[in-house]
Amino acid sequence: MQLVEVRPIERERWHGLKGKDAITRPVVIEALLSSTTGKLATGLTSEDRERLEKETGYDLSPDYNPNKPHAFWSSPAAFVKLEHKTNIFDLSNPLDEIRVKIMKASDLVANSQKEFDEGKFPLAQFVIYDEREEVEMKASKAAIRRKVVIEADKLSATRKSEIIQVVLGITTRNQSNDYIDLKLDEAIDKDGPQRILDLIKRDKSRTSLHATVLEAIHKNILRKEGTAVYYMDDQLGFDIESTIDYLQDSKNQALKAQIIEKLN
Repeated sequence: MQLVEVRPIERERWHGLKGKDAITRPVVIEALLSSTTGKLATGLTSEDRERLEKETGYDLSPDYNPNKPHAFWSSPAAFVKLEHKTNIFDLSNPLDEIRVKIMKASDLVANSQKEFDEGKFPLAQFVIYDEREEVEMKASKAAIRRKVVIEADKLSATRKSEIIQVVLGITTRNQSNDYIDLKLDEAIDKDGPQRILDLIKRDKSRTSLHATVLEAIHKNILRKEGTAVYYMDDQLGFDIESTIDYLQDSKNQALKAQIIEKLN
């Protein structure tokens, strides 16, 4: 027996409730017309279709006729009802195998957590859970975290503080090394080890300036209106990144020095 789990993806809802407290109707997935092929998106290969037609006796052709409902794909037997809990499908059951194929062809079901995290299923409400993949992902994250700890240990307290400022939005200047290391751990937990590793590998001067801009905003030396950043009445950038670009420009070094002087 080979089981497939399909789990709901937790998203923030208007009522603010999550998990068991969230009142959410089941989602029904069905084989829909593909605008690319002009046929029903069943998820079945020709080999799948031939084998499953013999096992079930159903006509599993993907042909679409707007004037006549498909004998199988338009019937309740082909509809996949997903509750907002873990849904179990048994691949030894031909109908369950067909349902899993339908889900894999749907935009509402991510084929794996990895693909969902990569942004390949932006409309997904559910994800097909693969235990082996989950173990591999956890092992990969653990390996990245170990690498981050090793690389972070090589950094000066100033560099660690800059990364903490960027991720957590707090200053740790003039704090003890133990306190800085504690906050760096919090930063890793908050944004994940890969984000911290990217900041470690990023151009030092840009990360330093990024931290300076955020601290200056926090201390009201700079101000934000929407995403735009201002110094007094002058707009420096339409967001943080463009503000960093502005202050990195050789023509604006006097202004950058002025901002840093006010911070110190």
